[in-house]
Amino acid sequence: MNFLRNAILGLLMAGTLHGAPVLAADAAAIEAENQAIKSLLTAIENKDYQQFVEPGTSDFAKLDPAQFQAVAEQIGPRLHAGYQVQRLGDYRQQRYVFSLWKISFKDGGDELVGTLNLQDGKVGGFVLR
Repeated sequence: MNFLRNAILGLLMAGTLHGAPVLAADAAAIEAENQAIKSLLTAIENKDYQQFVEPGTSDFAKLDPAQFQAVAEQIGPRLHAGYQVQRLGDYRQQRYVFSLWKISFKDGGDELVGTLNLQDGKVGGFVLR
């Protein structure tokens, strides 16, 4: 389990603090975030690295494929079995606005918390804990 925890913490952070800050969320921004989180989780479920980095900034696309695969191997089957995503809100950190998400799995096991940062409509950062 420590491997999974370390992989999750170390994964999906590329580009988190690069580029222009995202301003407070409005309805259009929230919809863009919903689409992004669904796309990212689907890519993890399908173990599809290209699909995962495609909606991201050039810095986000620098994510190590091996790190992605390690997390996808652990989380992908749980996502495939069914999950729900709930947007919990926003928070500011170092001039940036991040949306906070709860991922609950149908298997009833541990939930994950995700943070997402969009920059000009592209994924600038995505972290699962």
